[in-house]
Amino acid sequence: MIFRPDEARRLIRDSLVAAASEMAGRPVQVSLAEPRHEGFGDLGTQVAMELAPGLGRPPRQIADALVSLLHLPDGLVSCVSVDGPGFINLTFSRSYYDAFLRVLGTEGLRPLVDRPGEGRKALVEFVSSNPTGPLNVGHCRQAVLGEAVSGLLEVTGWTVEREYYFNDSGLQTLLLGESLASRYLEGSPGEIPIPENGYHGDYIEGWARDLASSRGRGLSWPGDSQVFVDHARTRAMDLIHSDLEMLGIEFDRYFSESSLIPEAVEEAIARLSDVFRDGSSLIFEEPAGSGKKWLRLTALGRPEDRVLVRDNGMYTYRAPDIAYHLDKFRRGYDLLVDIFGSDHLDTSQDVTAALSALLGEERVRSTLRVILHQFVTLVREGRKVKMSTRAANFVTLRELIEEVGSADVTRYLFLTRKAEAHMDFDLDLARRQSDENPVYYVQYAYARIAGIIRTAEAQGASPSTAPGALEGELEEPAERRLVKMLESVPGRTAACAEALEPHRLTEILAEIATAFHSFYQKHRVVDPDAPRRTSARLLLCAACRNTIRDLLGTLGVEAPERM
Repeated sequence: MIFRPDEARRLIRDSLVAAASEMAGRPVQVSLAEPRHEGFGDLGTQVAMELAPGLGRPPRQIADALVSLLHLPDGLVSCVSVDGPGFINLTFSRSYYDAFLRVLGTEGLRPLVDRPGEGRKALVEFVSSNPTGPLNVGHCRQAVLGEAVSGLLEVTGWTVEREYYFNDSGLQTLLLGESLASRYLEGSPGEIPIPENGYHGDYIEGWARDLASSRGRGLSWPGDSQVFVDHARTRAMDLIHSDLEMLGIEFDRYFSESSLIPEAVEEAIARLSDVFRDGSSLIFEEPAGSGKKWLRLTALGRPEDRVLVRDNGMYTYRAPDIAYHLDKFRRGYDLLVDIFGSDHLDTSQDVTAALSALLGEERVRSTLRVILHQFVTLVREGRKVKMSTRAANFVTLRELIEEVGSADVTRYLFLTRKAEAHMDFDLDLARRQSDENPVYYVQYAYARIAGIIRTAEAQGASPSTAPGALEGELEEPAERRLVKMLESVPGRTAACAEALEPHRLTEILAEIATAFHSFYQKHRVVDPDAPRRTSARLLLCAACRNTIRDLLGTLGVEAPERM
């Protein structure tokens, strides 16, 4: 019988829980961990020592009794021992490891990963940059992170939709349109300055030339403001689409903020008006009669109240954001993931507080997950590269990928750090095509394994696939360590998905590459005089190859057969 690693651990834990609960006469929680010393097996628990004070018996005596009560599936565990003061240690059977390796070496990682998301839907919103110009390196980090989170959820069974929410109706869009008008009208009688907080990028000059070519020189500001805004917004979205294509990222849906205005936003504000705390509505107008509407966030535990509608009737970011999230909840997803830059901390917490007031705290907490990533600093020749969006001396996503020379390297390096950690992106390291570069180190391992298997198959050797074919093989320390490491990968991958932390996969990949190199340096894979051992080691190689391939694929990075 073939057990998935998470399933195997559940069965062992369930048996221990049943035995411990029977002995204690109450429900007992049992935790499993890998023993510190390899000789003590694969999994261990100190539940006997935890039960000892309540039962008034020596821990070893309790441990012996618990072992006698265990009911484990046949073929799963080869040894259960009591060690030290009362540790219970378990060792997986050889048949369990052999079956695991056959699946991993022939079918890959996915059949072995637990799938808690099976039959459930997730919506991942990421990038969501205002359409005001090309994406920059911060957006690049968010794009890579969002795609990797989506991939992790898919590996664990979720049906995932990727969504880009773009602000096409707010102040920044108006400023972009006015900035375009300034360039378009340069040198004409209707010339206007670039607005304060406007956009100065060279790309706007190109848009101005295109607009003049298509519409002539007869436009004016503000009379034709909508023409300028629409042209700028369209060209900005074209740039964004093009930038995302360089990373190989596609969205299932682009959701327009303007589709929420005014109906959905006014509905959200009306619903908030009907929620009262301490006898007061969550929506209030101040000064009275001004039309300026506030959300009483202090009544929801937030540090200050916020304006939703300005006295000129324009909405602030929070108003359509609340409406947008209500729309997402209304669509019936089991999981909503928001990925923002850390500058959205206050806004996201305010929106979450408003949603909790409208939908219930438990529903929001169980459905909505927010990931806030820190900013990126580019480092070239040991010096930080300055970036400023409106001053237009920023490094775009396109420029970054072109300088690095590879979308794969760009994606992988962004994922080597936890989202919440600030990142120094070393351009010199990224361009280095050697095993000093983390992605090349892993890809070289994959290409080497692919080459070993290719050469062996050309010589008539192939991986072991028949039950029992591994008996007596893969017993060397480096082999056992590699097998044990691979066995941990499905569970670690599922844990990465649960935590929404794809950076952990890059750590796993580096460990596998290092462990494989250690094995390869010590042991000859293909030995014509030992065909059985050759086939066993080829299966181990195939298992490593498939694991690296599938983890890289989850991160959206290529696994090259040759390098």
